[in-house]
Amino acid sequence: MTVTGHRRMSVLIPRNGLPPEILDRIVLLLVSDTAGFTAIASLSLVSWQFRQLAFRRYYATLRVRSARHWVRSCRIDGMYSWVRSLDTSTPFFQYKLDALSRFASLQDLTLDFSADGLATQRSRCLLLFKNVAAGLSSLKLTHLPRIDVTLLSLLAGRFPSLSNLDLSCTERLDEQCCWLCYEESSSCVVHSPIPDCFPSAERLAVCNSLSAVTPDHLPSHLQSVFGNALKPLRKLEHLFLGIFLSGADMLNCHFDRCATVVISSPRTGWYSSPPFGPDRCEICLVEHGATVRERERIASALLAKLLPSLETIGWSTYFAKDRPGDDVERKATVFARDSLEGKAAMGRRGSALDKAG
Repeated sequence: MTVTGHRRMSVLIPRNGLPPEILDRIVLLLVSDTAGFTAIASLSLVSWQFRQLAFRRYYATLRVRSARHWVRSCRIDGMYSWVRSLDTSTPFFQYKLDALSRFASLQDLTLDFSADGLATQRSRCLLLFKNVAAGLSSLKLTHLPRIDVTLLSLLAGRFPSLSNLDLSCTERLDEQCCWLCYEESSSCVVHSPIPDCFPSAERLAVCNSLSAVTPDHLPSHLQSVFGNALKPLRKLEHLFLGIFLSGADMLNCHFDRCATVVISSPRTGWYSSPPFGPDRCEICLVEHGATVRERERIASALLAKLLPSLETIGWSTYFAKDRPGDDVERKATVFARDSLEGKAAMGRRGSALDKAG
């Protein structure tokens, strides 16, 4: 080949190889969310560019499973710019808590509060969230001891850009062991905040007197307080509040009625039947099912009115599986537009009845 021919070939072949966009696409196809670190070991040895792309894709989602894992992850160069989604438990931040503030690209945060209790939740939240970047778009807190106005106000003030907020405490109820564990776990979590989740009338902040609120109207007042606390979240589209809108005494009555029927063995102490929730109790379904579903609809309509950006509102419920948005995980999802239309229809019917009277 002549010198001229060699120069022509060098013009046709790019010096830097494939464009970064193509390389990134290749890495994306090779590295899945569930793949282990060994999946990117060979890619990281190809070149510096492949290594950076592989690490950026692999560490886009960081699932921390121990305090040691957290400390070692913070030592990796580039980690703070790669991570977009962080999934971990609160006790793992006993070391290097301040490192949380360095994750400038963090968009999605999931925290498990199962190690915390009613006495430690507030201090834990204050300590953690002051170290988290305010630009979060999605926040999920599971196994919370309680969901209250203090927590909602803290989150709304700290993370104004949230579009997805998922808070849940009902998974702390232990149905996997026995009736005694089920009942004991129910005393360690505020799973049903109606009617006594607020200790004073000042906390309600909606009505002038707590005594003026009837049990039927209390869900509306309770949820309007929640709605006011969340008002700063002007971009919020999806909200899930993992609490039961059934009365707090419903579960206690269920224990009194069903746990005593299943007698434990005097020799081993084991129950002949595992514990079950009100959703498998015919009496609970008849006495509370319709009332609770109506409370969920009313509360959803009220929240949708106070938070215009909302598209879906979810609740924990024992009485799901019979409407669109329900599922088998004891969750009910209400579409905001449908809830508002339902509330408007009820208002029109009420006005017509008043005129007819």
